[in-house]
Amino acid sequence: MLNRVVRPITRIAQRGVRRYHNEQTHKYASMDEVPIPSGSWQAQYDAYQKKYNMQLIGGIGFFIITFIFAEASGSLYMNAYAPEPKTEE
Repeated sequence: MLNRVVRPITRIAQRGVRRYHNEQTHKYASMDEVPIPSGSWQAQYDAYQKKYNMQLIGGIGFFIITFIFAEASGSLYMNAYAPEPKTEE
């Protein structure tokens, strides 16, 4: 009974790791496969900075509009002054 359990385990251990590909067909990457840059890096950099600055301005504008709306609706309490105690009538 124990032999039936131990024998398959020893076969697996003898084989070692599984091999999913043949090592001889694997080709390592080389510098010949790297794309060659073209165009001006300064023009590309300026285009990206313009896009990122527009996103920054849009985000700041959205934050300001949201903050004004939340303050006007009374959702925010900024602790600028001591709260007034509620009076019972």
